Amino acid sequence: MKLRKIIIILLIGFLASCSNESQKNEEWTKITREKKTIDNITYYFSSKIDISRRNSAIEECQNSITENLKLIKEIDFSNIMDIEFLESRKEMLKFTGMGAQGMAFPDRNTFFTLLKDEGSPIKHEMMHMITMYKWGTPPETSTWMNEGLATYSGGTCSEYSLSEIYKYFIQSEKVIAINNLANNFYGNPDMVAYTQSAFVCKYLIDNYGIEKFKLLWGKGFNELQSIYGFNNKQLEMNLSEFVNEKHPTEIEFNWEKFNEGC
Repeated sequence: MKLRKIIIILLIGFLASCSNESQKNEEWTKITREKKTIDNITYYFSSKIDISRRNSAIEECQNSITENLKLIKEIDFSNIMDIEFLESRKEMLKFTGMGAQGMAFPDRNTFFTLLKDEGSPIKHEMMHMITMYKWGTPPETSTWMNEGLATYSGGTCSEYSLSEIYKYFIQSEKVIAINNLANNFYGNPDMVAYTQSAFVCKYLIDNYGIEKFKLLWGKGFNELQSIYGFNNKQLEMNLSEFVNEKHPTEIEFNWEKFNEGC
């Protein structure tokens, strides 16, 4: 009889322990995100972000739209879009599958961006959204234009101008062949590929206008000759002549710092 009581007591204790463990496993952490819609855009923030910081990020987005439209000679932007502001690359990895600073998904009407006081990716990602809404997703051989234009718009967080950076690439033999940029953009070193493409985009827009640029964007790199009247080799020579005339002496350049990125 005593043995039976002992077994019952042990069983009750075991069940109570399981119940407590089950309750522990049912604990949840509340994570709150808040949103605000202004015109065609809905902005999402963690509730931990104070209102003044949210407002400054929203203002940066709206300024980016105005400046990007001016750069590409477009007038309005009324596409419905969500912008998700994140606080770390770990969060970015969770939401997008990549630990980048920003990711644009025009097909989902959404882009994700880190909240940064310096080297913000907002203007870069906004340019991706605007151009792909306006001009369509470019063919693979225009990827360098897509990334180059966004980098030109958003800046490189570098003390050097794009022409100074390209001059350094020439003197250090880091220049990537244009064919290679067009056919295998992401297979090249990031800092060289992005900034070289930004410089080439700026050069083409400044010297030949936005309409030819848009044509090349849509038709792909194989139409360079038919649109601009020169091939990739001639373009490379033109770029080299332009930069060497602008910067006749070698550039003092901190490659290690530059290569760290933003």
